[in-house]
Amino acid sequence: MKRHVLLIFMASVLLSGCVEKEILDDLYLETGKAYDYVSENRIRGTAVFPIYMPDKSIENGFLSEEASSTQEVIEKIERRAQQPLVRGALDVVLIGEKLSEKGIIDIADSLQRDASVGARVFLIITEGDASDVIQGTYGNRGNGIYIYNLIEHNISKRELPETNLHMFLYDYYQKGQSSYLPIIKKTPDNNVAITGIALLSYDKVVGKIPDEDMFFFKIMVDRIAEGSHVIKMGKNPKKPEKNIEASVTSLHSKQKIIMDRKADPVKVDVEISIRGIIKEYTGDTLGAKQMAEVENRMKADIENKCNAMVKSFQELGIDPLGIGQYQKHGVRGFDLKEWKKEVYPKADIKVKAKVKILEAGTVE
Repeated sequence: MKRHVLLIFMASVLLSGCVEKEILDDLYLETGKAYDYVSENRIRGTAVFPIYMPDKSIENGFLSEEASSTQEVIEKIERRAQQPLVRGALDVVLIGEKLSEKGIIDIADSLQRDASVGARVFLIITEGDASDVIQGTYGNRGNGIYIYNLIEHNISKRELPETNLHMFLYDYYQKGQSSYLPIIKKTPDNNVAITGIALLSYDKVVGKIPDEDMFFFKIMVDRIAEGSHVIKMGKNPKKPEKNIEASVTSLHSKQKIIMDRKADPVKVDVEISIRGIIKEYTGDTLGAKQMAEVENRMKADIENKCNAMVKSFQELGIDPLGIGQYQKHGVRGFDLKEWKKEVYPKADIKVKAKVKILEAGTVE
């Protein structure tokens, strides 16, 4: 037994001597990267990394270079870095508006080929130049972490659908599925705000869901989603100068796609069911009658907005709901070209909603 313990001790000593030690203070931990279009064969990359000050505060460090490829940008930035630039802590990759319209698969592909980069990195489209957005001063933990937390919070608790590098690449390589990514911008007060969702055809941005409609998009593309929606109920009969509004928070929502592939045109029902609570109501009373009216108004809002969205998707030739995936799995010899050109644009797609209000909160 003692011999075994001695052998283990000697092996651990020898192995520890083979590992190169790296001290965090001697590294640049890259937490964010921004890419922008410069010219037809040239892009600009900007890296952001936290610099830990003696007083324990954190400042942002930036390095920027131009090149013809993402790999060359990385190499040129590293040649300027005073300390090793480590990408294992990369949280967000921002892509400028112009570059997103040209195509982003080269950037996504280079990220997935880098073993040090995790699949849960957020790809984000920016309004304007990505370098301008990333070179602000946000929070007290560094820009990369701040923007990551902004996206993570809005996915888990608000109206942004789930997305990351892995999901983008999965959708990109699937037949009958289109990708989408969050959009952010730098605000006049030197902050960052989510302004919508970018819709992509293959790897190019071709459309946008504005921030006020993100709730409707999320409940269509996420199987289980949380979010909130304010419903306009009309004028208050007792106070004509005021409108009645109800703020509904979705506790649970889910969607199901049902297809009749033999119909001509193909018939698709997107069924959305929501259970929620009324957090605020600006009317005078909130009884069973008013709650039923809120359910009906919310159902109408969902069906009107979602059906209009789906129609625009068909016109743009994109399929963020992945209806083509359902068709592919039910049709032998699925022809993607025929689906995109002939079948999908003419498909009879209807969104149907069921809304159940479980309880009510504040009445003003």
